[in-house]
Amino acid sequence: MAQSSSPRPRYSTGKRRKNVRGRRPTSRGPVPARRRGPAPILIIAVIVVLLVSCWIFGRGCGGNQEAVENEKLHEYSAEAHKLIGRSATVGAQFQGLRTTVKDLSRDDVARKLQQMVDTCKGIAHDSELVIVPEKAKKLHPILQVALDMRTGGVNGYSASILDVLDKKNLDSAADAMSAGMLDLVVSDRAMQRYRGGLEEKLKSAKFGFEKIADSIFMPRTDEALTSSAHEYIDGISGKETGNALHGVAVLGLTTTPARVDSTESGISILPYSKSFVVKVSVQNQGNQEEHDIPVVVTLTQDSGSAPQKKTQKITRLKAGETATLVFEDLAPATGSEKENTVKATAGPVPKEKKTDNNTIELNFIMRAE
Repeated sequence: MAQSSSPRPRYSTGKRRKNVRGRRPTSRGPVPARRRGPAPILIIAVIVVLLVSCWIFGRGCGGNQEAVENEKLHEYSAEAHKLIGRSATVGAQFQGLRTTVKDLSRDDVARKLQQMVDTCKGIAHDSELVIVPEKAKKLHPILQVALDMRTGGVNGYSASILDVLDKKNLDSAADAMSAGMLDLVVSDRAMQRYRGGLEEKLKSAKFGFEKIADSIFMPRTDEALTSSAHEYIDGISGKETGNALHGVAVLGLTTTPARVDSTESGISILPYSKSFVVKVSVQNQGNQEEHDIPVVVTLTQDSGSAPQKKTQKITRLKAGETATLVFEDLAPATGSEKENTVKATAGPVPKEKKTDNNTIELNFIMRAE
């Protein structure tokens, strides 16, 4: 029996539709989304801006890294300049004190030197806080060594000069002083080496117009020698030479109240006063500095009452210098028939040969109330 099949449908064109039941669909996966990037002109503009920024600010763009390091060196040099300037100020103060120490009291010398030591310590400490760029890594330790040695050198001089003023072992004081000042000489040389090296680096970095402060503690290096220290100490301590001369004299004596008249025999007449003050002027007539000079004022009355005595000391008196002392709380007898005698005596000082000018007297009468 013959099988029949339904005929394929025909279209209006007369063609038969193709049989598609045998076709298998092909799996192609998800279609990737298309990315839309910035226009090429925008990318170019961004690149240009970045390059210009790098050129202006020098932040990590190729050869401009050198400019960054140079600027860091420039900033560092400004900080170093400040530190060295502060140290130079201390150096000037130190030289001033060394040349005028004889004119200062021991307490003033100790106070001023301690201030210098403290300032030197502060400068050395601040140098450790400075940010050091790569181009100054090898130089900065030289600066720190110089500043540390200045602290030690001033401290060594301080200890030795105070021993001199305290009349302690002068030989050991001279050795210690020489050692301290030699430290200062070395510190000056180290500072000059540092200063020259930093200025050379600034010149290479196109900052040659910048100059670093100069700082010197010992202009004359020979003054740090032990022999020079001995001579320096001898001049301060008054160590005798072959032509040493010692001697003080009382130049004058005045009273308050002052004389208003005198008797026929030359006795001064003073007006009545509840208070009585005596002023005594003493001069060093030798060529050596004298210390702890005793000055005694004694008031006696012809009535036979006990003498009144007052004593003071002149701590230091340089050759040719005059000092005036004031004595109070003395009570003379009053009345026209009661004679008083006030006597002032200075010294004598050790090794003084001429003593006839060490004493002066005044006879007076104080009127009754």
